[in-house]
Amino acid sequence: MRIVSLLPSTTEILFAIGAGDDVVGVTFECDTPPEALERTIISNSAMPHGLSPREIDDYVAAALARGEDLYHLDADALRSLDADLVVTQDLCAVCAVDVSVVDEALAYLGCTAQVLTIDPHTMTEVLDSIRILGAATGHDDAAAALVADLQERLAAVARQVAQHRRPRVLVLEWTDPRSRPVTGSRRW
Repeated sequence: MRIVSLLPSTTEILFAIGAGDDVVGVTFECDTPPEALERTIISNSAMPHGLSPREIDDYVAAALARGEDLYHLDADALRSLDADLVVTQDLCAVCAVDVSVVDEALAYLGCTAQVLTIDPHTMTEVLDSIRILGAATGHDDAAAALVADLQERLAAVARQVAQHRRPRVLVLEWTDPRSRPVTGSRRW
């Protein structure tokens, strides 16, 4: 099987379940495990290098407003790899190549690779995605073992913190939250 992974997280999962030898193409962000760096890079960022957080935010906002993609898919590299399976996402156009771009490129190239979209929103869905990748690549047993190991690790953490008060946490996912004016506030 020849696999192209367009997400760093799925690249890591594929290697973890023993499908790493089948991975032939990855994104510019796929650097774990180190062996992933030896694969053909299929997608790159359209964003110029060296931007500050504010410049990144401005670039992303402007590109999205113009309807431009934030990533470039190398169709020639994709064609040369003759993939059987392309793993992508449809969760976030800012995070990776959009699945519609992948579908269009494969259709244009006449490629009949299966496109597998992985979009986990919860920890349970992350674990399910491991099982899905295992089934798609013939590594069901290794995927089940990895999930069992991760579930045990999560349970161990839960046991360790069970008696502690849960802290209040705020997560801001933004390159420079000061770059956009705050138009209101919300009390949680």
